[in-house]
Amino acid sequence: MRIFNRFSKGHLPLTRVEAFSDGVFAIIVTLLVLELKGPALTDHNSVSELSDRLIELAPKFLSWLISFIIVCKFWLNQHQVLAMAKYANYGLIWLNSIFLMFQSFVPFPTALMGEYPENPLAVSFFGCVLAFNTVLFIMLHAYVLRHLAKPELAAGRDPRIIVKSMIVKSMIGPAFYALGAASAWVNVHAAFALYLLTPLFFITPPGPSEGESK
Repeated sequence: MRIFNRFSKGHLPLTRVEAFSDGVFAIIVTLLVLELKGPALTDHNSVSELSDRLIELAPKFLSWLISFIIVCKFWLNQHQVLAMAKYANYGLIWLNSIFLMFQSFVPFPTALMGEYPENPLAVSFFGCVLAFNTVLFIMLHAYVLRHLAKPELAAGRDPRIIVKSMIVKSMIGPAFYALGAASAWVNVHAAFALYLLTPLFFITPPGPSEGESK
């Protein structure tokens, strides 16, 4: 269709896309830490009261830690994917923008989960958002490999096979986030553990020749 063909046009420098992405990610991690506010005390000099309030804030600290690691993981892997592209066309720019739009939403479910750590819906919602974000990233990665990959990355291989392999291996991310979302309805602590462990599998992206990152 003609409207979709328009997205394959454009021959834009990747530096602009990378700079915009870095700026968005920087704002996201800043917004995450803004949810960590000092507790209000009735007695400003009471060590025991402050200690109790800090313990009550533990779920917020944990939610911030999990989201910070996840967002940094996304940033690192997105940088790796953009490095695979020859240039940016309109399709890449809009897929990347949609991905960043939902990344910028991450502070909300993070705050929700930190505020209501025993509420299954709040904890499950966080996993659903991260699973969706990971699928968006896979779509961006697949688009680059299918349409914009540097010639040396293919090395004589069928791009369709590379994309299929990448998608299969990358689906572990959304699968584990979805599992965490489901487990929240049984045990919220298990969900927290899954959310914390999942990004550790992808803490460093594979080399460009491996064809997958998540």
